[in-house]
Amino acid sequence: MKNLIIIGAGGYAKSVLDSLDYMNFKMEGFLDDIKLVGSEHLGYPIIGSKVEDIKQYSNCVFFVAIGNNAKRKLWFDKLKEHELSLINVIDNSAIVSRHATMGEGCFVGKLAVLNHGCRVGDNCVVNTRSLVEHGCEIGDHVNLSTNSTLNGDVIVKEGGFVGSGAIINGQITVGKWSLVGSGAVVIRDVRPNTTVVGVPAKEILSNSVKYNSL
Repeated sequence: MKNLIIIGAGGYAKSVLDSLDYMNFKMEGFLDDIKLVGSEHLGYPIIGSKVEDIKQYSNCVFFVAIGNNAKRKLWFDKLKEHELSLINVIDNSAIVSRHATMGEGCFVGKLAVLNHGCRVGDNCVVNTRSLVEHGCEIGDHVNLSTNSTLNGDVIVKEGGFVGSGAIINGQITVGKWSLVGSGAVVIRDVRPNTTVVGVPAKEILSNSVKYNSL
């Protein structure tokens, strides 16, 4: 059994703990830059507050439970810099095709589906009831929110965020660090660093707003 440290003591951590395989991982505590070190979250201690603290726990494995893609990427990169191990957390109700592939540090929530031939990068969130159809390519640090639907052969590039209930038609590309609003229906490609909303989805913010800024 491996000792686990979760980075981020917020709401996302509730889903992670609910889906964790406790037969293989023992929860050690949280690192969080807001909550007081020594306090508790969900019954586990806050054992650190900053990136430098991860070096003290080189014998542990890690999971980054931060919803913001850019901040999640920052922690992921620091963990890799220190050659530390990240785990995937996959709920036992999720359906993951044996022909799907997945990187490190990913979360697949309750009743989510990853179908034949889809490829999921590192540090991704595939949240509750998300559907990722055949042949989709999900880049690193992507967040697919609850009930989002990616039809066949969709590409979501690095840092993309797909809001709850959004639908992306087949063979559409969502550019790097772009955001698809909740409930949107995407029928054409989305440019990088762009926010689209509505039915059909239309661009409301362009490169003047950097979704990936920290």
